[in-house]
Amino acid sequence: MSKITVKHFLNTRLKPEIEDKIKIYPLYLSITYDRMNVRTPSNIHNGISTTITENDFLKNKFSEKTLFKMNYEKDLIKRCIEVFQKDENLQQVRKDYHLLYSLKTYRSKTERLNIFNSYIDFNTHSIYSVVSEFLKTEIENVLLDKLNNDIKEFDLLDNHKMQLLFYPNTPNLFKLIKKYNLGFKYELYFILWSRFHSFLAPQGSIYGYDMPYIDWKQGKGQKIFSEFLKTYKRENTDCWDLDFFTDENINKCIEIIENLINSENYLNKFIEINNK
Repeated sequence: MSKITVKHFLNTRLKPEIEDKIKIYPLYLSITYDRMNVRTPSNIHNGISTTITENDFLKNKFSEKTLFKMNYEKDLIKRCIEVFQKDENLQQVRKDYHLLYSLKTYRSKTERLNIFNSYIDFNTHSIYSVVSEFLKTEIENVLLDKLNNDIKEFDLLDNHKMQLLFYPNTPNLFKLIKKYNLGFKYELYFILWSRFHSFLAPQGSIYGYDMPYIDWKQGKGQKIFSEFLKTYKRENTDCWDLDFFTDENINKCIEIIENLINSENYLNKFIEINNK
């Protein structure tokens, strides 16, 4: 079995930024597996408030947060390659992942390397857009039907207000869900949508990645999101009961996300959203 190597390096071939007369080079990843080598920008700069100088990098002088992100990223990429490795050994390699990224060009003349790259891209992509769009659409379809039958309420909502209505954590949206007695299912969709949205910033700040697909397929994302919900502190805009996040309701939130990412339609939803 071929060795997997993932390392960070400063790309000194690129033009540096100058900060206080010090050259700052971008952080990259060197990924090696079975005679294939990929060099690509690191994603952990997202949320990092301090820069990494060449001198600090050579001396391994990193903040704890930066070091945590670097180790997480190396493990994340390694796990993506292990998925590729397993599929290749079973002769079940997906050759269509690169089609999911219409704006990205896989330029290698070697098909295997392009597929290898697409495995990393797909497995590290954020599930946020698919989950968010699903929850929004489910609420929107049912509520618009109710509003269309309620001329008085519908007339109060112009196009601009309608666009603002279907947005995470909008109090008026939750009030309408309650007003039309849409039931617990849609209340849960709204609250999950709101909390999933607010989860983006803290996860990106800690890990450098927003809800990677592979983390949820391997059971890591569920644990991180569950802990976020358990320790969630109420915001002034919240319009639901403070004690909503019981273990039972948290498990229901996780189940909704798992069912979505494990569904046969997930790839189609991903393609549809990313090609809008």
